[in-house]
Amino acid sequence: MDPFTAITLAVFLPFFLAGILPLVEKFLKEKIGWYASAVSFLSLLLVALSAPEIIHGGTIQKSVQWLPSMGLNFSFYADGLSIMFGFIVSGIAVIIMSYSNGYMSKKEDLPRYYQQLLLFMGSMLGMVFSANTIQLFIFWELTSITSFMLIGYWRNRPMSVYGATKSLLVTAGGGVFMLAGFIVLNLITGTFDLVTIMQDPSVIATIKAHDLFLPALVLILIGAASKSAQGPFYIWLPNAMEAPTPVSAFLHSATMVKAGIYLVARIHPIFSGTEAWFILVSGLGIITMLAAGFLAFRQTDIKGLLAYSTISQLAYMMAMYGYTTYQYPGIGVASATFHLLNHATFKACLFLVAGIVAHETATRDISKMGGLRKEMPVTFIIGSIAALAMAGVPPLNGFLSKEMFYESSLEMGHLLGGPFEILIPAFAILGGVFTFAYSVKFIDGIFLGKRRGKELPKHIHEPSLVMLVPPAFLSVLVILIGVFPSAAVHYIIEPASSAILLEDVHLHVSLWHGFTTALLMTIITFIAGIALYTRYDAIAAWQNKFNELHPRLSINYIYDSIVDGAQGKSKSFAAFMQPGPIKPYLVSMLVLFLVLGAIPALLVASAIVPADLNFEIPLYEGLLLAVMVVSALGAAILKKYLHAIIAVSALGYLVSLVFIYMKAPDLAMTQILVETLFTIIFLLVIVKVPQTFTEKIAKSVLVRDLLISSAVFATILVLLLNAFQGIVSPFESLSYYFIENSLPLAEGRNMVNVILVDFRGYDTLGEIVVICLAGLGVYNLIKSRSDKT
Repeated sequence: MDPFTAITLAVFLPFFLAGILPLVEKFLKEKIGWYASAVSFLSLLLVALSAPEIIHGGTIQKSVQWLPSMGLNFSFYADGLSIMFGFIVSGIAVIIMSYSNGYMSKKEDLPRYYQQLLLFMGSMLGMVFSANTIQLFIFWELTSITSFMLIGYWRNRPMSVYGATKSLLVTAGGGVFMLAGFIVLNLITGTFDLVTIMQDPSVIATIKAHDLFLPALVLILIGAASKSAQGPFYIWLPNAMEAPTPVSAFLHSATMVKAGIYLVARIHPIFSGTEAWFILVSGLGIITMLAAGFLAFRQTDIKGLLAYSTISQLAYMMAMYGYTTYQYPGIGVASATFHLLNHATFKACLFLVAGIVAHETATRDISKMGGLRKEMPVTFIIGSIAALAMAGVPPLNGFLSKEMFYESSLEMGHLLGGPFEILIPAFAILGGVFTFAYSVKFIDGIFLGKRRGKELPKHIHEPSLVMLVPPAFLSVLVILIGVFPSAAVHYIIEPASSAILLEDVHLHVSLWHGFTTALLMTIITFIAGIALYTRYDAIAAWQNKFNELHPRLSINYIYDSIVDGAQGKSKSFAAFMQPGPIKPYLVSMLVLFLVLGAIPALLVASAIVPADLNFEIPLYEGLLLAVMVVSALGAAILKKYLHAIIAVSALGYLVSLVFIYMKAPDLAMTQILVETLFTIIFLLVIVKVPQTFTEKIAKSVLVRDLLISSAVFATILVLLLNAFQGIVSPFESLSYYFIENSLPLAEGRNMVNVILVDFRGYDTLGEIVVICLAGLGVYNLIKSRSDKT
């Protein structure tokens, strides 16, 4: 199998196999999770089949025609970066699907759960292998939609619905900004193809010199920040913890939240090497790293603590990608990429451990735990390994990437000079201190000391092997990558870093590099972290008190105010715009017509009545028009419904005579059929209502309506009188186009049918949809009435 086919199958097989999952569930029943695990493993194998070519410095790209009018091809592209993400997405998926077999209750809607997980996996794989920005955006939004469904999996829980809605509004809204950035990038370069842009130095130089460089960068970064919960967009991730824990481990630690980091890495060749890149990317990363690390202190929910730690760890990567420039690449890209891989292992492991603890203790509140190392010794060891890796303790993998983070901070500080030479490394140490403190809290609060809550079950034990093996496997990876990093660095990190920098990258990573400044920073981190941990509870109490005293100083408060306010304002607006009776709508439309139509018409008309207008009308045509006027007046002034309906029907049939006179028999036939149908319907309806009009119209209302209708009549008269003078209507007739092209383009001789079906196909489709929706509405009304009876 060629590599491109393998990548294509890896992306699309999860979609197809998720579609038939309900059929498979009839045979496998509650073991359907193993089917999902097998699908994930298949995608992992397919990604692995394409990896050898990438590891040896190659790339894979192939396109098929998609939207040629926009210059768009459906294209997949694989390099070291996308292959690394492909391994992370599909590999973690196998672990999560397997773990879910023990975690999810057999009473749950398992087909829906695994379907959504597979759809999410396919969307993530499609995103990281997309070669053009529009295709990337489509898969990007698919991840937001599937994440929304998974977060709100428990539909009967208000907080699940709230968290799902918030995540969709923030991430999908950010995606719209990202799309706008891609469009701006297209305006600069003339292409949506990412590979063409990032591999052409002249195109990159054009982008950086363009006036739209900064708007494009800012818009794309908004999308990246919203997806990876950076800056003010972090608010959705803690609420997303209402999802089942395996979902949190998959989406909100290892994969989806890294989509924004992937985007920053992917656009690195295009925008890096500029002051704007460093200020926006590194600045956002450093601020988020410190803020999220500090806010993690007041979290008593295990998953809440891990959510804030995830935000902080993602900010590490954002800062490191921002450090790098083409003038001085340093090790920022490599360190960020290495930490990305390490974070996927230890953070997914931590979430799975959190799921085990919550599953066995029936709570996620750390303040009620403690002393669980005795009942759950294996879980204690696995959780401690992952937490210490997050804290950067040797010989675990987190230590290696944190050392590289410190080295890149030193390099960037030295490059900038001045106060930055101290500030940037100091910020890095402070972020590490916060990380050390909340990592220790995870171990100490759950497993060490004595039990603090009496509500916990008396008999707590280790979970089944189905739940224990997946985090155990991840903890083994944490140790192996830490002790023997060369394989992961050579086969994954170096190709990915080379793909970002567009040049060969060779790294030497080991546990011991001698007594370096970075090692000194690590020692300071551990000492300061231990000291800070002694004040952990006091800091958490201060944060809680501050939040109680100043609730408005919260981004969540602003979000809730906007969303809740939007609901109230939309109701007021709807009440104003949709009062119910049809008359206000007619008055509004006629007044709007007068404002937009009457004034321009009077301005451009040469005269109200053109001098050369021909008033000679054939006798039979004049008689027909006179009868139509009489019928219209009768419909307006007759007092009984039956008489008014007959007048309206007569007017409709007279219109059909006009169509016949104008040599349009098909329109005349349509008019006759429609008029007959409506006449029958009206006659059936009036049987159920009083036969005389009972509405009383006030004189002021009558005068107002007469003025509006007279003004509309005068405006239309002016427009019609001047229509043939070429003044009011400067456009050429389209009839010649349809006459000439109906047969060659649509192969139809009936021009009216061709216009409706081919040239106005979408309009006709919309009309059909409206009729179908109206029919469904009528059916529901009838059904609801019959149910009550």
